[in-house]
Amino acid sequence: MQQQPAPMFPAMPSFPPTNITTDQIQKYLDENKKLIMAILDNQNLGKLAECAQYQAQLQKNLMYLAAIADAQPQTPTIP
Repeated sequence: MQQQPAPMFPAMPSFPPTNITTDQIQKYLDENKKLIMAILDNQNLGKLAECAQYQAQLQKNLMYLAAIADAQPQTPTIP
């Protein structure tokens, strides 16, 4: 039996905090990797309900990380 990854951040705020650390972001990225692997494993086993559950958590994490990225101040690029 495969061990399923547990969500590291069960309750995410609706907006990204301004004081998030790179360690916290890395935890999301690590969890996302585990979720992707769980999705692939369950997909290969034909367990589509489990895939949907992990995909929903992955989507939440990605949206949260995107909101954090969007909230960062933009630095001008030198052409």
